[in-house]
Amino acid sequence: MLTLSCNQTQSEKEYIKNLELKNKALEEELSEIRGNSGRSKKQNRQKDGTFFTIGSTEDEVIQVMGEPTSYMVTAAEARRFYYGLSSVYFYQGKVISYDNIEGNLHVRVKR
Repeated sequence: MLTLSCNQTQSEKEYIKNLELKNKALEEELSEIRGNSGRSKKQNRQKDGTFFTIGSTEDEVIQVMGEPTSYMVTAAEARRFYYGLSSVYFYQGKVISYDNIEGNLHVRVKR
């Protein structure tokens, strides 16, 4: 019985090792996909000069950033768009502030 127990432990170790290898391969593949798509979008936006700023409309933000991952109506004339952890605050349809927590917002300060 002891020998059987050892064999099961060895087989479990191999199974776990295989899962870890598969997980690592999937993480690398996902990282490459995220890295490539993020870089090309960022480069395109920088070339086009497409950024939003304080005072931009909701439509302008959507044009630059795409559809938000979620949004919230905070008052009759106020909204908040979420892009991951980052958010853009609107009042009467125009940007009044933002939190660029992830660094993913394509925003510039007007001069």
